Amino acid sequence: MNLELAKEKYQDARQLLGLASEEWCESYEIESGLAEICAKDTLTGEVEPIAHLLPACSYDDRRIMTHAPTYMRAMDFLLQYAFNEIRDLRQRLSAQQPKPKQFAAECAMKCSEPAFLKFLEERHGLQRPLTKERAATKVRSILNISSRRELDDNQVAAARWRNLVNAFDAWRRHG
Repeated sequence: MNLELAKEKYQDARQLLGLASEEWCESYEIESGLAEICAKDTLTGEVEPIAHLLPACSYDDRRIMTHAPTYMRAMDFLLQYAFNEIRDLRQRLSAQQPKPKQFAAECAMKCSEPAFLKFLEERHGLQRPLTKERAATKVRSILNISSRRELDDNQVAAARWRNLVNAFDAWRRHG
């Protein structure tokens, strides 16, 4: 059985659980001597036969059949509990993981800072007038990228950006 078929069967079983009798039991028909599976009405307590069990039916098979609704509800309950636990764990794990650094946004902000513009002029030959558009073009050239978006998608480009920021920070400290 593949995963998609299993999912489909599980959904069918969940729907049927809501429609089927909540409890079955085993009974014996006195006239024929055959065992029966009976549905028990939980409100009235009345028992109605729904299937005959043949003599070849083993004790274990009878147990599975007579307790099928209870077993299926228990398994469904456990599956729903497990699914909820998995969802909760995923949420907790995603909350613990640091958000990915947005280097493109950081780069856009840096290109507006007067000190960063001066750094680009002194260290990388940015031509006057020192504008954020010229700074963005110079940074793309220095980092060998065509768009700042690459800083978020390309680890190598992001590393080059971090090196440039580190050089800027060192320049700022030492002039």
